[in-house]
Amino acid sequence: MREDFALHYADRRAKERGYDAYRIVYREFVIPAMGSLKFQAYNELWLVTHIDWGLMVKSDYGRYDHWYTKEIRENAHEHGDRIEIVNTRKYQRKIRFLQVILKTNTDDGSKT
Repeated sequence: MREDFALHYADRRAKERGYDAYRIVYREFVIPAMGSLKFQAYNELWLVTHIDWGLMVKSDYGRYDHWYTKEIRENAHEHGDRIEIVNTRKYQRKIRFLQVILKTNTDDGSKT
């Protein structure tokens, strides 16, 4: 998903879920050879904007792998809740996300 499209998509998805306020954070991870990364992302959307060949992203929203996918899957670039990134290759790989942190109406001291 291209970054400019991801920004528009993030706004639409936040509103669809009933959130008027959200924060955008750019994230980049380097996954070591044959390694993995697991994290929780509740109340967030993670949109894949770049993924190296050989990486796989699994989450409660679905699965995206960058090499064997033969058909187009809806929301393959959108992830959330419990996320796992797996590197199936012998070399380190990189992945970039647009993290959308959905904000409630409570005043948490942060800026919109």
